[in-house]
Amino acid sequence: MRTLLTIITIVLLLLGGSFTSYRYIQTTTHTTGIRLESVEQFVSLQNWEGAKKELSAVRESWDNNNTWWSILLDHQEIDRINLSMSRLEKLLNRQDVTLSLGEVSTLKVLFKNIYDNEKFVLENIL
Repeated sequence: MRTLLTIITIVLLLLGGSFTSYRYIQTTTHTTGIRLESVEQFVSLQNWEGAKKELSAVRESWDNNNTWWSILLDHQEIDRINLSMSRLEKLLNRQDVTLSLGEVSTLKVLFKNIYDNEKFVLENIL
C-alpha cells in the first residue's frame, strides 16, 4: 500500500510539473509572438525606433525567461533564437526592410515550433 501511494505521488508530481512547464512555455511564447507581430508592423511602416524598442522588450523578456527555458528546452532551439535575435538587431540598425521582415518571420516560426513541440498531443508523447 505504501509503495502504491509513493508511485501515485510521484506520477502526480511529474504530471503537475509537466503541466506547469507547458503553461509557462505557452504563456511566454504567446506573449513573445504578440510582441514580434508589433516588431513586424513597425518594420513594415519603417518605424525603426519603434521596432528597436519592441525588439528590446522581446530581448529583455527572453533574457529573463532564458534560465527556465534552458532547463525545459533543447539548447539548439535556444541558440537558434539567440542567433536570429542578434541578426534582427543588426538588420534593424541597417534599416533593411526585406531582410528584417524575413528575420522576424523566422523568429515567429521558431517560437511557434517550440510551442508545438511542447504541446500535450499523442505524437509528442510517443
